[in-house]
Amino acid sequence: MSNEEPILFFRELQEPREVSIFATLKDAVDLVAKNKKKYLRLVLTDPSSKDISVQIWSNNEIYAPVDLFMRKNLLQIGSPIHLISLVYDGEYIGSAMTTKVDPIPTQHPIYSKYMELSNYRLFKLIPEDPKVLEEIRKLLNIKPLIEAILEQLKDGGVIIYEQLFWEVTKLVCDKTYTGTIHLIMDQPQLQITPQYTSYFLKQLESLMIAFEHELTTERIAPILLIKRLEKDLISLYEYQKLHEKKE
Repeated sequence: MSNEEPILFFRELQEPREVSIFATLKDAVDLVAKNKKKYLRLVLTDPSSKDISVQIWSNNEIYAPVDLFMRKNLLQIGSPIHLISLVYDGEYIGSAMTTKVDPIPTQHPIYSKYMELSNYRLFKLIPEDPKVLEEIRKLLNIKPLIEAILEQLKDGGVIIYEQLFWEVTKLVCDKTYTGTIHLIMDQPQLQITPQYTSYFLKQLESLMIAFEHELTTERIAPILLIKRLEKDLISLYEYQKLHEKKE
């Protein structure tokens, strides 16, 4: 990502660099440092509800007391802000001599994406974007994994009653849906790989061994097994990211 292209997620701040940010302005406060230097602290929120603070120092030309700063830049709490050319030192984010505020952030090409992400974060509104909806539809491809889990339970002597079927379906859906925020950011709905299927079924097998005979004698045992499996499994998205790091 280039310095000119603003980041939307603060997790992208992984190493010191010059950076631009497009986020929601959560708060703005006038402060004074220990060396008596005045500065403005802006609190920003990203689409995953993570907050960061940005210090606008008084030697920067865009600095002004909070009320004047807000008026000059047509800003409101809860609205978008686009800060250009900030300095990230690996821990803190502050202004440089070249730092600017985009006077019309709503005209930036990334604004529509920001709005989709913001509306999902705040109201859980799925965008009416055919591309996103088509990716969500791919979730239907989880059926073979559901069938494999039910088959493994049957082989262990478990009778598949309706509630158990729905618990298994919910578990697989929750663990394999890539996530709407990621889909909005043009990441595809991940396809279940043989490796993830193997991992999933191995975890199931381990818990089936732990519950032993209760699976066939206690009606509630299979439900408890699935609920326990939900706690132990990492999602398909996490699994893929973990293995990408190892490669």
